[in-house]
Parts: sequence; C-alpha cells; structure tokens
Amino acid sequence: MKDIEVLLRGFAMLIDGSNYKPSMIKFLNGFSKRCEDNGPQDNEYLQSLFDSFMNATSNLSSGTFINRKNNRFNIALYEAVFTATCKEAYDNRDTVRSAILSEQVEELRRNETFNAATLNATTQTGNVQTRLAIAADLIRAG
Repeated sequence: MKDIEVLLRGFAMLIDGSNYKPSMIKFLNGFSKRCEDNGPQDNEYLQSLFDSFMNATSNLSSGTFINRKNNRFNIALYEAVFTATCKEAYDNRDTVRSAILSEQVEELRRNETFNAATLNATTQTGNVQTRLAIAADLIRAG
C-alpha cells in the first residue's frame, strides 16, 4: 500500500499542503475523508492531472526519485516536485503542459536547506513547508 500512500501524499500536499500539521497519518486521513465528497468529474480531473505530471517527467531518468544513499524511493522529493509542478495547473483546473527539467530536480537535490528538511523530523510542519516552498522556487515545467 506504499504506492497508494505516495500518491495520496502528493495530492494531499498539492491540494491542502498549506494546511498541513502533524501527524502525517491524521493529515492524510482527514484529506481522504474530505475527498469522499469528490464526484466522478473531480476524480477524472485529478487522474488527468497525474497523467500530465507523468508525461512531464518522462524525460527524467528512472532514478530521479530514488534516494542515492539508501536506494529507496524519496517520498519527500516526489511530493515536493509533484506539488511544485502541478500547483499552477491545479489552481487553473488545467494540466501540466511541458516537461520538468532534470537540472531543476538536481538543483533541488543539492539544496542544503531542502536536504536538511528531509533528514530529521520530516513530517514536522516547518520541514514540510520548507520543502514545498523550496521546490516551488526551483521546479517549473520547462
């Protein structure tokens, strides 16, 4: 079920990340509960938004979202890139229309403040908001 959690976290941060407060489980459960009122058109739109994000990442290497230290999927990196990439499209009920540049993701990976916010207390409000803000500054569909 980790794959579902990853998708849920991406959408929760995109749609309601500005209201995030720990615990992550409570945040995701609350977000899921609110989404029970989504209609079919809402869910179809979110699917098309995700599909457009996947198209925007198609030029990235297969290891882009893999943590190089432990070879595991980096959820914090993924949710930050997903949120930064999709925010404008979501706000306009549009889809992502162009590619994410690998250089931007690499710049985010090298950002010391971003990395510090992924090491300890990763679900602390300040760390989540820091990651999302830095990604919003560095990641733009090209």
